[in-house]
Amino acid sequence: MKTYKLKIITLAFGAVFLSSCTSLLFTSLDVLRPAKTAFAAEATNLLLLNNTVTQPPELGHKTQLLNERTKYVLLSSDSLPIFCLAALKQELEGKDFFSSVNLLPDSKNTNTDFSVINRLEHDSVKSLCNSTQSNVILSLDQIKVNDDLSEFFIPENGSYLATLELRFETHWSINYPNSPKINTVQFKDTLYWESESYNRHKAVSDLPKRQDALIDGALYVGQHSINRFVPHWEKVDRYFFNPRNRLMRQGMDSVYVKNWNSAINYWEKAKETSHSTWIEAQAENNIAIAYEIIGDIDKALQYATLSFKSFGLLEFTNSETLNRMSEYVGDLTIRKNEIAILKKQLDEK
Repeated sequence: MKTYKLKIITLAFGAVFLSSCTSLLFTSLDVLRPAKTAFAAEATNLLLLNNTVTQPPELGHKTQLLNERTKYVLLSSDSLPIFCLAALKQELEGKDFFSSVNLLPDSKNTNTDFSVINRLEHDSVKSLCNSTQSNVILSLDQIKVNDDLSEFFIPENGSYLATLELRFETHWSINYPNSPKINTVQFKDTLYWESESYNRHKAVSDLPKRQDALIDGALYVGQHSINRFVPHWEKVDRYFFNPRNRLMRQGMDSVYVKNWNSAINYWEKAKETSHSTWIEAQAENNIAIAYEIIGDIDKALQYATLSFKSFGLLEFTNSETLNRMSEYVGDLTIRKNEIAILKKQLDEK
């Protein structure tokens, strides 16, 4: 499993551009976010398991057309767990988080009651792990979908609107051969299509075929679930202030060559020597971003908080700047907590 390195930030400084009206420099950072649920450190060989009961064809598929009663249609969903797990397997293999990822697509669940979620017995977990040389099982225990096809008339446009909405609910469990304890999680995903036309029949016919939509939805759920089980990279935006101040500009010159300590020194001097709260607030913001980039989240949060307070003292600070600084402080607070979680998930002490 633990092939990631806890490199919290990768700077994509090539995305920087100058906004002349605001004197802001924009950059994008790649930040590592933790998974929603964690695997044990010894979990290196994963088995993906289909443990579902097939959703009955008459359950959950509704059609509501104009001036007609609601109809419930029959749709087969027996392939949805297979598509979901196959998509997740492909995503997991691309992450190199586990040494091996195996899939048993045929359901191991012998029950017939779809309304009851049956977890794996511990003896079955041990037997399956032994036969597949796995040391952890991620079991899909239920996949449920409710889909609504609806039709509307829009009098303002004189047109027809047809919509198709799929709401998936998946139940998962993480099982280990050396422990009877089961970690269960549940997720919800929604997919939506719409089609508008002056021709009523065309509005409906331009929607994807319902069976195809179910398969596309199952694939989406599997692909989307990767970030729930494995740490993932996420792009975040940051904004450097670049006012007409010599020390602030010299700090930005150091940013261009990624000399963060030098940049911090210049902005510290700008903060200490300036008699302007406006400059102090901007310098504190820039220092916070630089500390975030070099991985010192505590310092980053300290200076982001100072910057937010300094901007709040200014009578002319616009709401956009205050909102951005408030969001930045909140994001850093979240990231501080996430780093502790990431260290556990990546087995870095």
